Amino acid sequence: MNQSTQVERAFAEFTSASGDRIRHALVAAFGPEVGTDAAAEAMAIAWEKWDRVSNSSNPAGYVFGIGRNVARKKARAQRLFPAPEPNREPWIEPGLPAAISSLSEKQRTAVLLTSGYGWTFREVADFMDVGISTVQAHVERGMAKLRDSLGVDDA
Repeated sequence: MNQSTQVERAFAEFTSASGDRIRHALVAAFGPEVGTDAAAEAMAIAWEKWDRVSNSSNPAGYVFGIGRNVARKKARAQRLFPAPEPNREPWIEPGLPAAISSLSEKQRTAVLLTSGYGWTFREVADFMDVGISTVQAHVERGMAKLRDSLGVDDA
């Protein structure tokens, strides 16, 4: 097998193992439209810079960072989470998109990945390149803000 084929196979394995998770993380942080576009662009950039990406200690986190930079540029002019359409299934709390959008990027990412996608704190910490306690703090603060924004009482 020649070197080009090995590189292609390694990138394909990376994409298979991490591509969906990178997209989920970017959608959690920046909403469905911006997050999906940023994930696609990040994977294209990762292919172009595969030597650097593949030699990093955390390739998925590295590509997430690339996507985060791409998304930040795109997100400035767009609404993160669209308002729900009336009478459409599944029903969601009408104030939820605005409440989620009001969270900081780190809180939004941590809350949606743990509560929405079921990731562990360790998985989120690896992607965000932070400690588990930092993820826990982002989730706790983010959930408190959501409860406050939506008028939800814990009792």
